Amino acid sequence: MITRVRPVGVLVGYAVEAVDGPVGTIHRGTYDRGRLVVLSRNEVEVTLPVDAIQRIDHRGRTVYLGVSRESVAG
Repeated sequence: MITRVRPVGVLVGYAVEAVDGPVGTIHRGTYDRGRLVVLSRNEVEVTLPVDAIQRIDHRGRTVYLGVSRESVAG
């Protein structure tokens, strides 16, 4: 669980990696709803709960998920 969070908008453009490989990039976020919109590699918008985030590498501009690519439809 992430304890220190920057505003979700800061994450727009970050790469998204599932436990088994790349998923896409963060397209937009809605902090009040606890959701991120990811633009998948197939150019499909996928909505994910922020609870799916395992860690964030701000230097590498990458969000790592604790779920598989298969569980991220798109």
